[in-house]
Amino acid sequence: MLIASGTFLLWTGNFFYKPLRLIDALFTATSAVCVTGLIVVDTGSFLSPFSQWVVLLLIQMGGLGVMTAFTALPLLRGSKIGIRQRLLFTGGLGLDTPAGAVRLLAKILKMTFAIELFGALLLFGAFLEYFEPARAMYNAVFHSVSAFCNAGFSTFSGSLVAFSETGTIPGTVMALIVLGGLGFIPLSEVVSLPRGRRLSPYCRLVLSVTFTLIIVGSFLLLISEWNGLFRGIPFHLKIWNALFQSITARTAGFNTIPIPAMSTTGLFVLCLLMIIGASPGSTGGGMKTTTFGILALSSITDIRGRKEVVLSGHRLPPQTVRKALTLTFLYVGTILGSAFILSLTEPFDFRGVFFEVVSALGTVGLSTGITGELSDTGKLILILLMFWGRVGIVTFVYGMLETEDKTRISYADTNVPI
Repeated sequence: MLIASGTFLLWTGNFFYKPLRLIDALFTATSAVCVTGLIVVDTGSFLSPFSQWVVLLLIQMGGLGVMTAFTALPLLRGSKIGIRQRLLFTGGLGLDTPAGAVRLLAKILKMTFAIELFGALLLFGAFLEYFEPARAMYNAVFHSVSAFCNAGFSTFSGSLVAFSETGTIPGTVMALIVLGGLGFIPLSEVVSLPRGRRLSPYCRLVLSVTFTLIIVGSFLLLISEWNGLFRGIPFHLKIWNALFQSITARTAGFNTIPIPAMSTTGLFVLCLLMIIGASPGSTGGGMKTTTFGILALSSITDIRGRKEVVLSGHRLPPQTVRKALTLTFLYVGTILGSAFILSLTEPFDFRGVFFEVVSALGTVGLSTGITGELSDTGKLILILLMFWGRVGIVTFVYGMLETEDKTRISYADTNVPI
């Protein structure tokens, strides 16, 4: 419903400005709602001011989560929310109980708007050096919302490449991306943690995987592009741009360096980061940091010859490990199958096609520059991937594995060589 409404508003809102094809309006609306950032028309120069505000609203709704946004509407009208809405809302955040749903919703909304407001103020001060006040404020609000929601939409044709040598703009955007990608539950826990108490195992896993990926990703990008894209630029800017791309690659989609000019090795590193993605219940997509962390812990457990997967002194139930394995299998299978199909419909080299598929499914928005040149069939494939990546895979896996198995049949064990 939200995508359909957005498509209609974009299609009609741009009619007397620069006519937008229906497929392109649908693509843009889907990309905004699914907080992806892939574009087939330039946001700043092609879309009308009205259409840009529509995109911003869709990003905000999609970033909060459709269930979060629609659960908030009755509260804004002064009405109560029912148990079904509470279950859908808390379930979308990965919680098992609807208890405290209203209090949690209020905290999420307050945190979201407070962080976005603070980010907008910082960006406004930085943009004043380049634009007149009204334009600086508009760009600040747009990029603050887009960054916190991990959307990657920009009003600038080259994303943030023109500001790659500055400090405040990329730095603020990086901070917003990280905060949005942590997830509302860990973020809330960190903010409200009483002094002397330890973080929950879930929160510690999210934080450790997130910052490990940022550091390792930055290092890999640095050595991948040291003698390529980073050749000839000062050392501190090499570090700064590698750090920015490592952070934004895990679902935001902004860039301070030209992605099409990157080496194959650098693009491969970005693909790995895009596949892993952000954390559950966050504004980002991907396979999720917790899934990656659980798989890593499971592998370490097997290597050490232990029977139970342990996280911060707590045993992970086998069902959780199975969810991670199933999600990974479906995710990788979707990437491979979609890349094969897209390579049949499009004339581009497989490297660009594969990168596009990974970016769409991970709701990232980075591109090697072929998105706008895709056929209508190719655009429809990416539309489905963006939707599937945002609401499909995780919902499917959790729904499937939460179903209670009522069969009482047990089978004899057998060994299969691996």
